[in-house]
Amino acid sequence: MTPYGPVQPGLAPLNIATRAATADDTRTLARLNRDFNGGDEPTEHLAQRMRDPQRVETPILAEIDGVAVGFAALRLVPCVFYPDPYAELTELYVDPEHRQRGVGRALIAHAERLAQAGGAATLLVLTDFYNEAAQALYRRTGFVNHDLAMEKRLT
Repeated sequence: MTPYGPVQPGLAPLNIATRAATADDTRTLARLNRDFNGGDEPTEHLAQRMRDPQRVETPILAEIDGVAVGFAALRLVPCVFYPDPYAELTELYVDPEHRQRGVGRALIAHAERLAQAGGAATLLVLTDFYNEAAQALYRRTGFVNHDLAMEKRLT
């Protein structure tokens, strides 16, 4: 068992470290994001967004022995109509060879700590309707169904 819950039977627990990513991590984040979301956006575009002083999203890295194996992102935004900030886990990706070993749970726990420290009372997550593995992970870490999300393409 890791500090983040049980791991897949037969696999040894990992020594997972999580931390807020910095602009120095841009190449690593770009690689992980390509693995997760595809595309071939230039790394410099991500670097520009990382340097934006008005960004409301905090990227989080998960590392094993200094090697990045996953990332998450926390969006924390002050609200006009509610007393608490809006907190959303906007991304969560773990390299396939490190899944079911506590990395996703470690990333979620780090995002929860950041959200609480920022004054949020709840943490929301959106995931693909058919992504049953992600839904199971979120449920195991305490998430419950809340609202229906809808989308409208503007371009």
